[in-house]
Amino acid sequence: MSSAFLAVPTKSTNDVDLAKPLKSYIDSIYQDSSDDVSAEVGEAIAELNKLRNRACNQPLDRHQTGLDIITRYYDQLVAIENKIPISATVNPIAFKWKDAFDKGTPFFRKASSLTSHDASFERACVLFNIGALMSAIGASQSMLNDEEMKTAAKMFQQAAGIFWRLKETVLGLVQQEPTSDLLPDTLAALSSLMVAQAQEAIYHKASKDKMKETALVKIAAQCADLYQDAYKLMTREIVKGIWEKEWLNLVNGKSLAMNGLANFHQANINAEAKDIGEQLSRLTESLRLMEMTSNYIPAGTYANETKLIEKAHAGAKKDNDFIYHERVADFRSLATLPKAALAKPIPPSEDHLSPRFKDMFASLVPVQIQSSLSNFESRRSEIINMETGRLREYTQIMNTQLASLNLPAALDDVTNHEKLPESIRQKSSRVKSDGGIVALQDIMKQLPEAYKRNDEILNETARLLKEENDVDQNLRTQFQEKWTRMASSALTSPLNQELGKYRGILHTASNADNIVRTKFEQHRHGFELLSKTENELQAAIPGLDSSAAKAGSGTVQTLRGLLAEVQKIKDSREEIEKKLKLVNYDMTKTFLEALTENSVINEEELSKNKLDEIFGPLKQQVSKSVEEQENVMQKVRDANSRFVQEKSGGGGGAERENILKTLASAYDTFSELQSNLKEGLKFYNDLTPLLVRLQQKVSDFCFARQTEKEDLMRQVQQNIVAGVGSSPSGGGKGVPPPRPPHRARIPTTPSSRQSLLPGTSSLSKHFVIWRTNFNFVSTAPPTSTVAPQNSAPPQYQAVTYSPYGTMPNPHQQHNPYMPYAQPPTMPMPYQQQQQPFQPQFGQNFTTPYPVNYPTTYPGAGYAQQPMFPQQQMGQQQQPFPQQYNPFGAPPQQPPQ
Repeated sequence: MSSAFLAVPTKSTNDVDLAKPLKSYIDSIYQDSSDDVSAEVGEAIAELNKLRNRACNQPLDRHQTGLDIITRYYDQLVAIENKIPISATVNPIAFKWKDAFDKGTPFFRKASSLTSHDASFERACVLFNIGALMSAIGASQSMLNDEEMKTAAKMFQQAAGIFWRLKETVLGLVQQEPTSDLLPDTLAALSSLMVAQAQEAIYHKASKDKMKETALVKIAAQCADLYQDAYKLMTREIVKGIWEKEWLNLVNGKSLAMNGLANFHQANINAEAKDIGEQLSRLTESLRLMEMTSNYIPAGTYANETKLIEKAHAGAKKDNDFIYHERVADFRSLATLPKAALAKPIPPSEDHLSPRFKDMFASLVPVQIQSSLSNFESRRSEIINMETGRLREYTQIMNTQLASLNLPAALDDVTNHEKLPESIRQKSSRVKSDGGIVALQDIMKQLPEAYKRNDEILNETARLLKEENDVDQNLRTQFQEKWTRMASSALTSPLNQELGKYRGILHTASNADNIVRTKFEQHRHGFELLSKTENELQAAIPGLDSSAAKAGSGTVQTLRGLLAEVQKIKDSREEIEKKLKLVNYDMTKTFLEALTENSVINEEELSKNKLDEIFGPLKQQVSKSVEEQENVMQKVRDANSRFVQEKSGGGGGAERENILKTLASAYDTFSELQSNLKEGLKFYNDLTPLLVRLQQKVSDFCFARQTEKEDLMRQVQQNIVAGVGSSPSGGGKGVPPPRPPHRARIPTTPSSRQSLLPGTSSLSKHFVIWRTNFNFVSTAPPTSTVAPQNSAPPQYQAVTYSPYGTMPNPHQQHNPYMPYAQPPTMPMPYQQQQQPFQPQFGQNFTTPYPVNYPTTYPGAGYAQQPMFPQQQMGQQQQPFPQQYNPFGAPPQQPPQ
């Protein structure tokens, strides 16, 4: 079989000197730039100029290397879009491009070339040539081996995605009436033609691999339909004069030939089933179609296939005449052949098209923006120095006041040294055997990264839903009543609810992490002491003297508590200082947008607004810390007066007792934190696959909506062009469709590149990899509008990690007989009373962590809604109380 494919011709352009206008514009901006920056930018300009000459004015190899050159130039154009404006009013550069289908005759009905001074026109033309080169690479394959067949199928699908993307965005990129090759109808026809050729390449691969006749029937029948669709688009009134006659004949002929081959394969199936009547009918129709094909395609193109059909027809007719004597079925009464669409457009990536892309103008920042950034940095440093100095000033005042009261040294005088108690020695030994304070710190270091991993999955999932909803709203606004599909908001409500629940769970876990860290910091000193050697620990415990009796007085306890508050204030101020120093914001984009829009930058106003926004909360913390100091120091002065009066009345060992209590409390807390931190890390690791599953569900949903959008867009655009229905412009014949809004990003998640499209047949598994080995992303699954529910959501048992109580654990059973049913020893961060929570591990201490709040996330504690509307129509729905309900099972009281 001949596999002649059509290659789209490339647009041609004239030489353009990018160096002079770009350098002139940059020199006017970088008036005081350093020599290094000037040299780097100059090299980048020269390289860009050479790159355009190679990509647009020299013949490119029909190979991946040629494609890399032109995609690299396109990516650079996109990269400088917001850095170096090129338009008719700002830095104009004349870009002239000829029509790719210009026949070179005065009767060509549209302008043969177009000149524009806008970089968006240059990008559109270069993107067209990328699609054309992809089609040429696909058409150049000899189709003699599997690799060439795969390459052809992949390239045609990517070319289809390029032309379809251009079809949707070209009227927004080209501000003038475009040439014929850039008309939306032309681009739609080219995209359809590329999909048909990709399907044919897949048919060749399936035929060569000797796949079952049933599979060949589906592939060939779908290919015939695709060629027929392409032929219809190519013969529309507005574009039919563009094509060469040979193009139309080849497309029409291939539609007939693939239809004939589909009937031939179906006849072979009938022969195996001994259905001689239908077999003869389909073979007769197949012969008729192949004869019609010869009117459009050169003779001999399908000679081998025709001989096979003739031989099969003669054999079947002979057998029927001498053996079966069955009546030949009327072909019009036969069932329609099944179809399988394995080829689909692969839209280009939103990030970049070329592999290993590097922005040559990464360091390019105008000098006005540099000056504005410097002023912004000065203002930022001024705020940091002012607030830091304020904190340090008040801390110095507090230290001076304490020194004048001889605190905390006065409290140490009431105690003396004594040997290490046996109980403390044993506790210290156990702590050191478990790794000491270093073991806790190692686990705590892993928690932020684990939290970040899950948070990024949620953010990406939310982004996919938002983008899909934005695209739907934009198209609904554009087409109004013509946009007949269900609104995204009506379908994504369950997904958003599930996303919100997980967001609430993660937020609660983050709060628990903070509490764990706070408790760790509160007991850090005790952990350090218990982690020391026996001699060092013994030296750290004071003895008992004659004044030890004073240590147990309420005044001493109060004073020590106040000193702890003083230390807490100091610790919080250290944290505030760290936060102040870490506060930063890159104003480059903000200043660049202001410069592009207004040609000037109101640096003072922009900087002041942003600095107030990012420093406002920290300034409030500083003021609050100063107020707390005034209150605490007044209480310290009062308590110290009472302490001085009691000090002469007896002795005591309050300090020793306090140290022993501190060590005992630190030991208990060490055991608690060690268990909680391990469970916390396990919580994050168990949460990750659930979030990935949700992300996959959202990705599949967006896939289905994207396919539905493309189908409906095609229908709406065709109706508008054909004058079907009402339209604001009258919808007359030949009227171009309205200009689309700003193009929407198409999701490009890893799952969309690696997973099979939902709803595809098993045949897709043989070919889906052809669409995944390039820097493009297929976002065109079958026409299912709802993400498939492959399996019910996993059911999990009760929670096991107390600080992260909203997270189910799939591996442990619920144990109601735990001491966590008692009220916590520390105040809950939330004042709302809850049912006591029961953890799953057996330590004998009480958790202070916040768990199970009704307002943790929207909808918590309420009945679960079905994930998709189909579940309301008789489809069994799995409930989610064990997976999402933060309350879990009602707590059971331990036996009395």
